[in-house]
Amino acid sequence: MQFIILLRGVNVGGKNRVPMSDLKQYLTKAGFANARSHINSGNLIVESEKDSEKDVLEKCRKILSDNFVFPIDVVIISDEKYQTELASIPFWWGEDEDYRHNALFLLPSVNKKEIAELLSIINTDYEKVYIGEQVIFWSSSFKQNYSKTYYSKLASQPFYKKVTIRNRNTTLKLLKFLEN
Repeated sequence: MQFIILLRGVNVGGKNRVPMSDLKQYLTKAGFANARSHINSGNLIVESEKDSEKDVLEKCRKILSDNFVFPIDVVIISDEKYQTELASIPFWWGEDEDYRHNALFLLPSVNKKEIAELLSIINTDYEKVYIGEQVIFWSSSFKQNYSKTYYSKLASQPFYKKVTIRNRNTTLKLLKFLEN
């Protein structure tokens, strides 16, 4: 089985540097096969025939805490769950070129009910949100009225630290990696 590993807040603006080549070696030493990464911002795929998502999460947390001096949150999603999640992408996610289209992957500690309540106030004139099982698909106005969007204020919201965000291109590229 393949697993997607998404690290939160690494290699952004030169902070919390995690070399993907080193991390792939640590993952291989931990028993994962075919460790590979996509761009340098914490997107990895590994294979394991014996591990569950929980096992992969525990192993990744240990690797990260043993090898890096700063805390790193991580999301693990099996290939099956990722493919199922992306099969339910709303038609509007990616449709409007003037919108920003992102996927917010929920960290294991998130309270999905709280997030649903927070996001229920969104003005759909400027953005759309779909809450899946492990991913929030979010499209928001970017060129016009961006300051009116909830997304523009996301970094100041309490649940911001409970998600790791990938743009649409990266999200779909990871799906292609699983299929190859």
